Amino acid sequence: MAALSRPRCLVVGGGVAGVTAAVALAQAGRQVTLCEQRPTLGGKASSFVPPGRSQLVDNSQHVLLRCCTSLLALYETLGTADLIDWHDSLPLLAEDGTRGAFRAWSALPPPLNLAPAMLALPGLSVRDRLMLGLAFGRMILADRHRPDDRTFAQWLGRCTTTHLDRGFWRLMLTSVLNAEADQVSARYALLFFLDGLMRHRQAYHLGVPRVPLSVLHHDAPIAWLSSRGHRVCTRTLATVRPDTGGFAARLGEATERFDAVVLAVRPEQVARVVDAELATELVGDLPATMTAESIVGVHLWFDQPVDWPPVLGLMRHDVDWVFALDGGRRLSVVTSAARSWQGLSPAAAAQRAVAALRAVDPRLPEPSAHAACREAQATFVPAPGLDARRPGAATTVPGLALAGVWTNTGWPATMEGAARSGYRAAEALTGQELVPTDLPRQGLFRVTC
Repeated sequence: MAALSRPRCLVVGGGVAGVTAAVALAQAGRQVTLCEQRPTLGGKASSFVPPGRSQLVDNSQHVLLRCCTSLLALYETLGTADLIDWHDSLPLLAEDGTRGAFRAWSALPPPLNLAPAMLALPGLSVRDRLMLGLAFGRMILADRHRPDDRTFAQWLGRCTTTHLDRGFWRLMLTSVLNAEADQVSARYALLFFLDGLMRHRQAYHLGVPRVPLSVLHHDAPIAWLSSRGHRVCTRTLATVRPDTGGFAARLGEATERFDAVVLAVRPEQVARVVDAELATELVGDLPATMTAESIVGVHLWFDQPVDWPPVLGLMRHDVDWVFALDGGRRLSVVTSAARSWQGLSPAAAAQRAVAALRAVDPRLPEPSAHAACREAQATFVPAPGLDARRPGAATTVPGLALAGVWTNTGWPATMEGAARSGYRAAEALTGQELVPTDLPRQGLFRVTC
């Protein structure tokens, strides 16, 4: 009887945002139903079985940083945080074949702890390093003023070089923001460099799941919610309309009543869940004003383990990052902002990835199998001024909240942004403080508070 007396909440959409909202609402004492139209939860951060294979692989290799406090809080709640392998040294390879590693010096306070790593980046001239130092100095001074009225390239001005534009800046920005320096708002580039790399000693540590994303975003949430008396409905189309004292929701063939609803679907899908007039009120013309970029993930299997580091960033190469998985028997290759890969078949994408890797290691054997996945509209570009059009979690309809990376979380379209949006939607419905706190400022950043 106690469970039946709790406010009933419906979460429509089972991506990272919807899963986080459902878990947060359950923790806040609500009775939750999570509804997803597709067979699995996870949205774009999910797994699939390639044709001819029996192994689950991710649609592309997703990673996180220690600064992703909301996503990590979700994993902690679900009991999956120990399924992430952390790397505090990121090997890098430049176009000229020189190698380096992005690693902090623990003896120095932030951000000085990263100065040796910046100076040791491979493939840079003395002028490149001078411009990089000037750029990071400007970033530190801009900590409290992060403009959203210009691109990062415009903000950099002359504090860059062609090598940096095509190498370090591109590798770092496209990996996180999935867009180039001349596309993204300076605000979001500075957010990544300041909060994601410099503000805390461990912020830049790279987390790589050692299990398929389906374990983190499908299996674990279903097990957690179900074991606590909540409901997860997959393969279920939901439509919702406000009704007296709450909402009437059509879930498949059944109609149910709920006290509150979270819409955790893409903005262009809102009109499929609620009527057109309400959808326009909630979303406006946002879908038409957002530009999307693609990501390509290629998986290569080998009969014998290949000698590659667990993680390798490639500056000024045809691919961005390579991850050695399954004991070196599989390489996962990721290319962001991958417009030039558009139209390639899986076989052609795999062939292009192999050619890029053989430019690094000519001895790389022929893969025994391959799989490729291209997300044509993987993420939106966090362009200057876009935040003014992104809606918040709360709406004008009592009991209705929005979640998703497209809402105004203060973060770009990342798994962390999705998780934050879920917590904010739960906050909007419960009035409780649920968003996990950010990493504290350390070193010189404590002085600028």
